[in-house]
Formats: sequence, structure tokens, C-alpha cells
Amino acid sequence: MHKFAKLTTATMFGALTVGALSGCGAKADLILWTGFGASYSSAVLSLLDRYQDASGVVIEHQSQGSYDKLQSNINNSVSTASYPNIANGYPDHFAGYIGSGIQLPLDPYIKAYNQEHGGDLLADYYPEYMVENQSLRFRKDGTPYTMGLPFNKSTEVMGYNGYFVDYCKTVDATIEVPNSWQEWKVIGPKMLAVMENLYGKFLYGVTDDNGTASNFVVLTKDEKTAVEAGTADPRLTADHELLLDCEKVTREKFRLLCWDAEDNMFITLVRQWGATYTTYTAEDATKYKHGFAEYNTGENTAKTVAAFTYMKELYDARIFGLAGDISDDSYSSSGFKNNQCMFTVCSSGGLSYNISDTRFKVHTIPYYDDGTTVRKFVISQGTNLAIFDQGSAEDKQKAFDAIVALTTGDLQSAWAAETGYYPASKSATNGDAYKALMTNKQENPTKVAYQESAKLNEDFYMNKAENWTKFVDPGFIGSSSIRKEVDTLPAIIFGGTKTIQEVLNESYERIADYVRK
Repeated sequence: MHKFAKLTTATMFGALTVGALSGCGAKADLILWTGFGASYSSAVLSLLDRYQDASGVVIEHQSQGSYDKLQSNINNSVSTASYPNIANGYPDHFAGYIGSGIQLPLDPYIKAYNQEHGGDLLADYYPEYMVENQSLRFRKDGTPYTMGLPFNKSTEVMGYNGYFVDYCKTVDATIEVPNSWQEWKVIGPKMLAVMENLYGKFLYGVTDDNGTASNFVVLTKDEKTAVEAGTADPRLTADHELLLDCEKVTREKFRLLCWDAEDNMFITLVRQWGATYTTYTAEDATKYKHGFAEYNTGENTAKTVAAFTYMKELYDARIFGLAGDISDDSYSSSGFKNNQCMFTVCSSGGLSYNISDTRFKVHTIPYYDDGTTVRKFVISQGTNLAIFDQGSAEDKQKAFDAIVALTTGDLQSAWAAETGYYPASKSATNGDAYKALMTNKQENPTKVAYQESAKLNEDFYMNKAENWTKFVDPGFIGSSSIRKEVDTLPAIIFGGTKTIQEVLNESYERIADYVRK
């Protein structure tokens, strides 16, 4: 469902100390469980080391290896009350923990914090990241509890091969990076026409200090072999370098644009075409204890069908594709690095998966624009931190203090700057580490991508004048089942023989418990 950037160094915020790894032999005050893998676990340890230095509180991090295992292990620990003090997770995970009665509302702690510090803690967090934390549990009067604080937040961006785009522009001056799906229908065929000269061949060019390529030369395999053998080619200069290796790229396996996460793709397209994916109201929480699927209900049905009818036209034209169309990987990143696609919609928290020797550039994801209506929806994702009903009252207070520190100020600033995640709070955005990422020239290709993504987030997704909506659908018991179901639908719609309506109807049969009767 989600994929995260790999760190290439274990010294993320400075050298990992023994204290960060073991608490210098001290007994842990708190236990933190996460779904992070090895690289992110190193990053978490470094954060906890810094927090221990500042507060004296020792937090032991126990990685569960994946988010599915994290969710399963917490659910299995309910009967023995062996769950941790703190855990990160997605809203649909939190919904289950709340249903089990182990996750604590943060409102009493927030009230006490505000009284002590004379401010409004929640005002520091970006509102779009608080929505999912305040739509999980409701009071009798319908007002929500605050059930978590945002930690590692990301969205989706469209990464693309800058060398390919530079080359396209020299062949056809009308080609530019498409902004909307409607522009993809016009510009996509032009890019495919350019690709006809690259299948099985090699693109050479000269790059300037900004990474822009020009003076292109396309060589066949035999021509490249001759050059490597010492046979001079008059078209090449000493400044030319290999930019695109398309030797193994075939027309049959090539797609211009792929989407990394098919569940995110389905949900985002439903939103962009004006339909509703799921709903969960205070009344639903009280009456049914869960929410409902809506993408094939009432007026939403025609909009969902329209969305995938449009996308199937792009798919059939080979402008758009799925990860499975270009490689054996379940994500499009490997195919992108092998030049089997030139554009990929991917997580801003997983940019490093897409970066190799090509010029990786970052752009907003395509949106809906039919000339009269514009809908710019992009998904908000990443996990939040929760505290559980574990330990003494003092332990719970320490747990709350810890998650505040990890999601605000200097710690969150350093976390965002080094991992590619977006700051969860305004105080983190104003932190020195994040400011340095935004303003200093970056040399490492991954850090360059992080900087471009961070600027895109501020200039477009977070800029009200650009009219983007960072959305998140409510988490509830069953929402993960609905998400898993829609993750399977694009492949069925694009690759099968059934009508889109038939696919949607069969989908509703499989998730009948979450369909309004």
C-alpha cells in the first residue's frame, strides 16, 4: 500500500550512540512499536537518542518489521495487555485499536499542555494532517476526540525522467510535462512518437550545471559497440554522456506513465472525477460501528465509471499503465529506473526508490480539468503516533510528552529534512534542519529530489492559490478491507473483459458488510 524511502546512511542525525541503541543500560521508561524497516529504525533510534538527551526519558524502540505485522501484533496483544506505550499507525489501524478499548484520546493531555504552556498545541499542526486523527471516535454530541498526532507525513508526486523530457522538446517544441489528465491525452501520443526512435537504442547528450540536457545523439547497439571499441563517431564530443539506456525497452512493455500504488490510484481518481470513496459519520459510528463504501452508490457510480472509462482509453493507448505492465515488481519504481516508463506517480516519502543515474525531476500529479471544472485532489498519507492504556498515569503522561516532541520543533524538523517526509507541524517547518534542506544547494541526487519535493509541497499542494486539496478518507473498522478491495480493481478493469460497471458490482458483493443497504 505504501512505500518509504530507504536511508543510505546509519548516521542520519549524527553518529548513532550506544545510548540511542540501548539507553546506556538504563531500563526503558517507555516502549515504542513501529512498522518501520531497518533503515527507518536507525532513523528512529537517532531521534530517541536526541530525545533522551533532552528529557532523560529512555524509550525503547521495537520494530515490528512492517505495518501489517505491527497492526497484527498490537491486535494480538490486546488479550494479554502486552501492547506498547506508543505506536505509529494509519487511521484504519487506529480504528481497530479504538474498538478494542486500548487507545487513549489525547484531549485531556492537550488541555493540560495548553494550560501549562499558554498556547494551542493543535494549532501548530497542519490542519489536513489532523483530520484523520479527529474522525475516528466521537462524543455523544457528535464532536470528535483527538486520537493521535501526525508523525511521518507524505503525499504523492509525479516523478519523471528529465533527460527524456528535454529530448522530447528538441523533437517537438509543443511537448511539455502534462499537468492534467486531459493534457496527457493530447501530449501523450506525441511523447510516444518520440519513443519510437529510442526503443532498443541509446540516448547520449551534454548536460549543463543545472542538469538540463541538450545536443542529443541516438546510437544503435552496433554504433555504441563501435564507439566503445575506439571507433570515433563524429556526432559525439568529449562532453557527451549516456543519458538513457533503452536497449531492453520494447514497445510492448513500455508505458509513458505508471502509478506506484493502485489503491491510491483508485481512490484519487474517484475523488478527481467528483465521486465519494467512503463515508464515516458520527451517526455511523454510533449506529453501525463502522463506515461505508460509496464509490458504487447512487450518483457516485456514474462518476466512478466515467473516471475509469477515461483512464482505460489512456491505458489502451499505452500512455498509462500499471506496474505489472512494465516489470515483475509490484511497484513501478524498478520499471522507471529501467526506462520502461518515463513518468511515475509515487510517494513523496519513497523518492529514493526511483533514483538511479537518470535525471529525476518532481512535478504535481495529474488532475482533472475538462475546461470548465478543475479538481486537484492529492492523497495525504503517512502515519500518526498514538498512546495506549499502558502503565501508570505518569507513564501515560511521559508517552504524551514524547509524541509531542517527536512531531514538533527540532526533532520533527530533522526527521523531515533527512527522510523526505513533509513536516507535520509549522514549528518543524521553521526548524533549522528543514530550512537548510529548502535553501542550501544539495549535491546528493536523493537530497536534490527531497528538496524539489519539499518546494513543490509548499508552492503547490500547500499554496491555497493553487487550489489543491490534500485529502484523507476516514479510518474505521473495515476501511482497510475496502482499501484492499479497490487495490485489485485497476488490473481487473484495464486488463479484463468485463465492463467497468460489472467490476464495480462484483466489488460491492465482496465487501457487502460495508455497503449501505
